[in-house]
Amino acid sequence: MIDKSRSRPVKFVIGVILFAYLSYFVAQGAIGIDLFDAGMSSLVRVHNNGFFDAIYKIISWIASPAKDIFWMVLLAFLMYGFKYKIQAFWSLVLLAGGDVLGTIVKHLVARARPIDHLASDTGYSYPSGHVLGTFLIVTVVIVLIVPELPTYRMAQIVKWVAIVWLLLVMIARVYMQAHYATDTIGAVLLGWVWVQIMAWVYQLYARHLLQWRLFYRSYL
Repeated sequence: MIDKSRSRPVKFVIGVILFAYLSYFVAQGAIGIDLFDAGMSSLVRVHNNGFFDAIYKIISWIASPAKDIFWMVLLAFLMYGFKYKIQAFWSLVLLAGGDVLGTIVKHLVARARPIDHLASDTGYSYPSGHVLGTFLIVTVVIVLIVPELPTYRMAQIVKWVAIVWLLLVMIARVYMQAHYATDTIGAVLLGWVWVQIMAWVYQLYARHLLQWRLFYRSYL
């Protein structure tokens, strides 16, 4: 299901470079980053009112890191039941590893959250844990689930719904002033890099896992 790709090393290198540059400038408090974040925050909050407050609070609640664990476990449970056992295990490791990486980067960059944010989140701001977890879940949906759907139309609908959901989560975190726009972009870049690593790991070890009783007769 996760095919070999000659372009994966290129995707990985590009992702690492972009993430490293963004992280460096965020950590240094570059003026250009501040101006970009201020502009994006103003754009997202141009229609600030109680209705959007409620909508984006609900989106943030659904996409919280704790809920991301629930959604990924649910997806893994369903995949395991349909004999995509290795993929289910891979998905859980993908989210767990991503959360660890996100936490490490948060403490390395140590960026404070925006002042007067509407969400109750604490801790450092960069990268967004909500967006990182959502990106990894969306990746599992698009890479592992969409190709197995019975019709092309259904596959396209699920794919684009997943992408739109990711964008809504990114917007919600900026609207709620829980994160800067670059926090959400950094989360996507970190998730992208981690997915490339995990795809490579899958290619190396998936067949070996078939020897384990837990993964017996799993599809590849």
